[in-house]
Amino acid sequence: MLQRPGGKQVGLGLLLSALLSIATFGASLHSPQGKKNETDALALRLTEKFTEADKKNVIVMDLVPAVGEPGVFGRWLADQFSSSLADQGKTFEMVDRLRLGAALEAQHLFPVDESDVKSAIALGKAIDASTVVVGSYGAAEAGIGVSLAAFRVSEYGIASSTKFLIGMVFGKMPLTQDVSGHLGVALDALRPKDGVYRSGFGGVSVPSCIKCPIPPLMHIPDVDIQGMLRAHPQGATVWLNFVVTENGHTRNITAPQPIGFGFDEQYAKAAKDWEFEPAVNADNKPVPVNFVYRISFNFNGR
Repeated sequence: MLQRPGGKQVGLGLLLSALLSIATFGASLHSPQGKKNETDALALRLTEKFTEADKKNVIVMDLVPAVGEPGVFGRWLADQFSSSLADQGKTFEMVDRLRLGAALEAQHLFPVDESDVKSAIALGKAIDASTVVVGSYGAAEAGIGVSLAAFRVSEYGIASSTKFLIGMVFGKMPLTQDVSGHLGVALDALRPKDGVYRSGFGGVSVPSCIKCPIPPLMHIPDVDIQGMLRAHPQGATVWLNFVVTENGHTRNITAPQPIGFGFDEQYAKAAKDWEFEPAVNADNKPVPVNFVYRISFNFNGR
């Protein structure tokens, strides 16, 4: 049985990149009107995806830059979003972010680690959080692009779970005097030097597959089906990394974790002709992005 994400691609590491393949639902770049500021607007859009249970014991991790090293700005942003979530109503219960320091020390992690989904979940468990929110920021036109994703701690590690990711939203914060004062770096320092963005990070959306046909490998002589069955009797996963251009085409295709037997080469060859709806930045303009695509096999037919 062949499983694939359909190209709709939540580390913040490899795990997040894979989850992003299904994270584009409801990820509009437009904010509701009438909110007092953009953090409130983004917080409201994210919480629209929450169940009542998701609103208990919520922790917001420090946001990380899509480009560059983490700094105090990500901590300040997390404080703003934590406050905005708390303002959503009495049904929300936020975990005090001051508890993160002790949890980081207990888990032997560094502050940057909390942006990784696996580490964020470990931290969430250590402070009895039920919902963990991670995020990132990047440069936009006269503003800051922001991505936020929320996860259910109890669903982590359940292979068949479709409920681990609660939701993800993208948006933009204007570069006000207050934001500029906390940013600490020039806006251009948050732009990728090669012009290729990280899909799902810093307000940049995720490409969605328009045409990604899977080749019929059973009939390709360069693929060793029997060798694959002997080496991976329970199944295997092909990971492809490539750039999706602003026109929706693929380039720079690699297989960073090859499984061999000709599978990686054939899928990389097929990916050259795939077509995507391109990612857009926080200003709703198509941009090239690095993308992770996963194709999983289950040879048991289940």
